[in-house]
Amino acid sequence: MKLKTTVGLMSLYLICQPAFSAIPYHGYQYDYTQPNGDVITLTLEGNDYYAEQRTPSGQLVIYDKQLGGLAYAKVSDDGTTLVSKGELVTQAKEQLEQNLRSSLHSSVLSQTEQQPGLSAKARAKIAQENRDKLLHIPEDVSHIATSLVQTADSSSHITGNVRGLTILIDFPDDRQEISRSEVERFLNDLNYKGYGNFQSIRGYFRSVSGGKLDYTNTVSTYYTAKHNKSYYTDPNLDFGIRAQELIHEALEWMEYQQGFDFSTLTTDRYGRIRGLNIFYAGDSNSAWSTGLWPHMGGVNPQFCADGVCTNAAQMSDMGSRLSIGTFAHESGHLIADWPDLYDYDGSSNGSVAQYGIMGYGSTNSRSMLHPVPPVAPLRDKAGWETVVELNPAVNPNAPTGRISATSGSNTSYKWSNPNNPEESFYMEAIYQSGQNTEQLGSGLAIWHVDPKGNNSDEWHPYIQMEHADGNRDPEYLRNRGDAYDVYGQYGEFSAIYPNDQTSRGTNSLWWNGRDSGLSISDISQPAQTISFAISKDGNGGGDNGDGGSSTETKVYTNTITQGGYTAEPNNQAFRYEGGTINATLVGPDGTDFDLKLMRWDGNNWQQVAASEEPESREQITYTADANFYYFQVFAYSGSGQYNLTISLSH
Repeated sequence: MKLKTTVGLMSLYLICQPAFSAIPYHGYQYDYTQPNGDVITLTLEGNDYYAEQRTPSGQLVIYDKQLGGLAYAKVSDDGTTLVSKGELVTQAKEQLEQNLRSSLHSSVLSQTEQQPGLSAKARAKIAQENRDKLLHIPEDVSHIATSLVQTADSSSHITGNVRGLTILIDFPDDRQEISRSEVERFLNDLNYKGYGNFQSIRGYFRSVSGGKLDYTNTVSTYYTAKHNKSYYTDPNLDFGIRAQELIHEALEWMEYQQGFDFSTLTTDRYGRIRGLNIFYAGDSNSAWSTGLWPHMGGVNPQFCADGVCTNAAQMSDMGSRLSIGTFAHESGHLIADWPDLYDYDGSSNGSVAQYGIMGYGSTNSRSMLHPVPPVAPLRDKAGWETVVELNPAVNPNAPTGRISATSGSNTSYKWSNPNNPEESFYMEAIYQSGQNTEQLGSGLAIWHVDPKGNNSDEWHPYIQMEHADGNRDPEYLRNRGDAYDVYGQYGEFSAIYPNDQTSRGTNSLWWNGRDSGLSISDISQPAQTISFAISKDGNGGGDNGDGGSSTETKVYTNTITQGGYTAEPNNQAFRYEGGTINATLVGPDGTDFDLKLMRWDGNNWQQVAASEEPESREQITYTADANFYYFQVFAYSGSGQYNLTISLSH
């Protein structure tokens, strides 16, 4: 029975989030010159939207406009932001601090000894605000002459020849160090090995797409900016203001002085350029999130020429060396609309962690030169993957018995939820060779996919890696993945293995807690080609063995504050023709959320079932007649995000 939204309870708001996202930082170090000439080294953890900057002694740092440099920071009294302590970071102060710690035999801080930063909730709020500001892109492209637009496939597939644009910029006081011809090879040469890179950007996408995408870039000659670099790196202005000015300078130069034909570039179905890249000479000469700090964002105001318009662009300094990792990650956003697979608020390292380029698979000293591929579900989304459906409830001709999988073959396997086609498990072989050389381990990788997931909710992300060791190390911030996250010889994956926890476990349960029917065993020894056994038992996660009855299951995610109420599904009631209603509510640890089922009696809403356990783990099963119903969630204690799974059987 379909959920029919017929009685409105509250106002609804639809928030559209762009797919474009941020550069991830993990132990990234950069040097910054203070007003007194001191060059200090800082370490970044986070991304463009929120990152913690720390000195070598582990102290937090922010930019102080009054002091004109980077100052020591502390958490504000209300806990919502970092504020300056009013003291600039100096080499002398840092050296003294490190000497003192060395005398205590702790010259290197552990994670627990570092100065505490903001809470995950505060980080998430700041990250969202900065993301909305940085990625704002005008949506009005109605004036585009669509007959002149070279559009890409109207689906999410991105195949064939795709053409991007890379504009090179230098400054009157900071001229080019890397030649245009070198950048051209870095982007387009299929035999590129410069600066220790494994391949070019074109070579990377040719490889990971199985030859289905040929992404090349037109590379401009150098445009010399109107002002010295210090004009664009002014840290006292809001981040992005001078970067936008520089981008528009370069675009207008391309149009009016170079006569470039922007219609030669590949666009999306709205006539917006997919791959726009800005490379400028030298270093950024900026602190994180100021001036010309490398980032990706919307182009504001929108620039239009030759029947096409800008959308978003990535901007980066060239320094003295080129590495493909960040460029490939950002191109995943720009040309393929892939989302990030790491946690923006820093409460975890995500689930995919270093096993995919849209996680941290291009951020260390080796993978930045040799990025790992996108995970199988993203390759499938782009149209690069041959996917074999294994669930007999979805594919009556599904293979059974022993299955073979080959690493790097652009072939994977899928076990789909017959009651929710968007939810599925993907399985692919990973072997540490070729494009997978920098993976953390070899074996069978299993991904649980649900587009309704949220990457900043580590316990229900868009793509969850089903870690073979069952430890959930990246989610608990223990590491960014390890060799034990893929399934090795004799590994098992089912409703009870590696563990049968319905919350935060590693198993083949659907997100609603029901058994998917997927059971994998007897995995062979890691190699380029491996095999595994699919059980013939089970019903494919379909009718659950109830004699032909059908069940519709949906998961609803919302945020609630202490003392507050919400109504589900989506602040509306639903018409149900009768049968069994099952609902499971799961909230954050340390909270106490209650769940009630309300029924319309013709005049008023009456409570017909309730679950009020001490923690936010509530379960209701109710035999219902034909009527209108809704679920009420009450935050008795604590605040946070919950998942409510509603199943209707008839």
